Amino acid sequence: MRLYFPSSPRHLAITGLAALLSLAPQARAQDINGGSSWSGWNLVGRSDQLGVYGAGSTATVYKVYRTLFSFMNNGVSGSPTGGGPTGGATGFGTGTFSSGAFANGNTVLGIGIECVGPCTLSKPTIKFDLDNDSYAAASSVGGSDGRVNFSQWSEFRDFTVQFEPTDAWRGGILTMQAGVGAGYVGTSNPQQIVGSNGSGVSYDWPFRAFAQSGSYQMFFDLNAMQTLYGVGNPNPSGKNVNFTGIGAFGPSTGFALNGVGDNQVVFSAPTQLNVVPEPASLALVGAGMVGFALAAQRRRRRA
Repeated sequence: MRLYFPSSPRHLAITGLAALLSLAPQARAQDINGGSSWSGWNLVGRSDQLGVYGAGSTATVYKVYRTLFSFMNNGVSGSPTGGGPTGGATGFGTGTFSSGAFANGNTVLGIGIECVGPCTLSKPTIKFDLDNDSYAAASSVGGSDGRVNFSQWSEFRDFTVQFEPTDAWRGGILTMQAGVGAGYVGTSNPQQIVGSNGSGVSYDWPFRAFAQSGSYQMFFDLNAMQTLYGVGNPNPSGKNVNFTGIGAFGPSTGFALNGVGDNQVVFSAPTQLNVVPEPASLALVGAGMVGFALAAQRRRRRA
């Protein structure tokens, strides 16, 4: 049997190495401008789309975006509203309640909304379903069987984040589920870190929102949130002894979102960055492919 190799061993190794590199995530700068443009973001779908629609009015129509990136001196462009509490840190600056947030190398999740029909940004609330099994889209657009309610469907250590458009779009409330939702035949026991909107306390949380007319972008520093509000730091800042810490982020997380008119959506997003092979590892792979090609060529000559 004669084996046919159309390429030289070197060419084969280079081609294979290029194929491996093509699998690595390509760096794209994320537009951070409140939603006036969406370069570097992935479109999840529309609120009137099957598989995204969760509950409420079908007349409210908006697009949902997501992105995940390693923070690296990212800044805000344009002049969007928001970015921090009144009197606190602005943009991605940090302060008393966000120590260590938005440091270079931290993993940041972005979730965005862009209105495309009748759409009012009221009080956006993003609900984190850490094991990706609590929330579910309705079986039909306009259907009533979507699972979107936090008190009913959240589980232990799931949590919500709410932003306050009337207070410069600052992060207003962080609420953890300390029990289990009523839909699981449990006792819902949501616990907030007190001192949020209306308390007179300016919180510079490690999550920020920026808004333009008819759109907004929310950013969550996942590393800082684990450090500041995770199980290793219960009762953060001494604000609630019943707050025992949010759960850990896996490869992906489920979400339900409301606060855009009378409509809720359900989707999922990656919450861990892909591991890119180190250059040394890629070199070893390339060398191995060269060796394989040379051995195959020797066998061909003996055939």
